[in-house]
Amino acid sequence: MRQQVFKALAGAALVALGALATGVAQAQNCSAWLVENSRFMGVPFGMFHPDRSYIQGSKEARNNVNTVDLPVNVGVIKCGQELILYDNGWNQTDYHKATGTAHWSPLSQQIAQLGFKAADVSKIVIGHGHWDHAGSLDEFPNAMLYVQAEELRGIEWALNYPGHERIRAHNFDKGGCNRTPACGYPPKTVDSIYGKVLRGKAVIVDGEMEIMPGVKIHAAHRAHTAGSQLLEVPTSLGKLVFGSDAYSSWEAIRDWEVANIQQTDSVQQFLAYEKCYKITGGYQNCVAAHEPLSYSDKYPLTKNSWVGMNGGRLAEIALAPGEASRKK
Repeated sequence: MRQQVFKALAGAALVALGALATGVAQAQNCSAWLVENSRFMGVPFGMFHPDRSYIQGSKEARNNVNTVDLPVNVGVIKCGQELILYDNGWNQTDYHKATGTAHWSPLSQQIAQLGFKAADVSKIVIGHGHWDHAGSLDEFPNAMLYVQAEELRGIEWALNYPGHERIRAHNFDKGGCNRTPACGYPPKTVDSIYGKVLRGKAVIVDGEMEIMPGVKIHAAHRAHTAGSQLLEVPTSLGKLVFGSDAYSSWEAIRDWEVANIQQTDSVQQFLAYEKCYKITGGYQNCVAAHEPLSYSDKYPLTKNSWVGMNGGRLAEIALAPGEASRKK
């Protein structure tokens, strides 16, 4: 049954792929903003960034931070007339209540603060399919979803595993899920992903793909989940690489430490870090999903920031030639 479903999904996505067969065009610089869709409050730092675990009485600055607030960052990318989202936040408020989430607003309303309409979003690239990264797809009915085939296989495997409950557990199973393979794939999120696929509004990616000139998907399988993927974007600052939870923490990329391990293979996470170093020439232009220092001078890429609706923050990262600032 699972194989039949996957074949049907792949067939639907292949139809969508045909629409991508356009002529060769010249790459151009894109504009990029970051939007904080919500914030996880009071997260034990060591749970997120193990090398930064709190040690009572420690005189080391690295180990004297007990809890942190983690933003849920979404990339907003404009390349010519194309409007792309990297990651997609989450609008299931009952899930927010289960996780200590604050400062949330609907993502479609948040991008409206930048002057964009939900109907204008043409592409959504999800770094992976977890609830806080693929949970607002229904707000963007015109957008084509890009998801790795390996991510869909990973979801199906995790949710159908016949063995021990600590492996097949998802977020609302008795006892929770912690770091089980199905953690992060609750029903409403899975419905939103597969709904796009079954309606022919998804491209199932197998590894690498250039989705428009100079804008490239790079596979980062098992750097956070089975089918994690990165997005390379050319800008006036040089190339950016958006990394979702493969790049949960910018400080971790800088210091070569694992972060937000979930279903991560730590070797693959380091290889994903290395990919950013190779593409951008360092770590400065690696865009992190949950960096606590986001929207401050301590994360320089996001320092040009302001506070928007419901306390959520926004940052203007780079502007293409002729693009007016959208900072309020």
